[in-house]
Amino acid sequence: MSGNVMEWCQDFYDANYYGHSPEDNPCNDVTATLYSHVLRGGSWHWDDKYCRVSSRNNNAQGVKAEQFGLRLAMDVSDTPQAYLTCPDDHHPHMIDLGLPSGTKWACCNVGADTPEAYGGYYAWGETDEKDYYGWNTYIHCDGSEETCHDLGSDIAGTQYDVAHVKWGGSWMMPSFDQQTELRKNCSSEWTTVNGVNGMIFTGSNGGSIFLPAAGRRIDSDLRNAGSYGYYWSSTQNPSYVDRAYGVDFNSDGTSASLYYRPYRGQSVRPVSR
Repeated sequence: MSGNVMEWCQDFYDANYYGHSPEDNPCNDVTATLYSHVLRGGSWHWDDKYCRVSSRNNNAQGVKAEQFGLRLAMDVSDTPQAYLTCPDDHHPHMIDLGLPSGTKWACCNVGADTPEAYGGYYAWGETDEKDYYGWNTYIHCDGSEETCHDLGSDIAGTQYDVAHVKWGGSWMMPSFDQQTELRKNCSSEWTTVNGVNGMIFTGSNGGSIFLPAAGRRIDSDLRNAGSYGYYWSSTQNPSYVDRAYGVDFNSDGTSASLYYRPYRGQSVRPVSR
């Protein structure tokens, strides 16, 4: 900032403030005369000796000039903490697997109250469970494969994203690239947690998540529960809009898959950045 524009600060200006201020992160929140705020550093308009952060000036709020500007900052004190494993029963938690992208994975599925619980089963782009999964009950088509609605290349963070709709905040469905990153950068092991079969993914940093083999809903039936896991991504197939990508696994390992959107009710494990 220094030497570019003078930087508006949150502080109200008081020439003698630092004589009585706290030592750590002092911020004067006492309203000054004319609501005058601190301007720090010099600008292109000033001599170089004033182009230092310690150079402090002021002006009334609402005043604008070509040599005034600001730099945004974010308070991260309320940012959810990321863990290496699920720490307690206050789900969901962000789990850090040490992935190159920095993506954090949730400790449990959408609709689940423990990491090993199956959770809900959702058709791709729908945000509620239902009794029957088929073309005639899929809300994003007009009753047939040929009339499947194009919801876009990626529904993460949209009204069609069940993770974002139900959990809010920064939670969303994982993209196919994020699922691929999980598979490529973590070791995977078929195991049993509290009597539930599934796959545990462990990152290079020791972080781990357990994905239960929840099976899937087809028509009105639950199939392959305990032997297979089927998890949606947020990524729609670019060539066939009636299909979307995902990942599945069993005791033999994991694989990338392409599923028909309407008549498969499948699990969703959210991510966050």
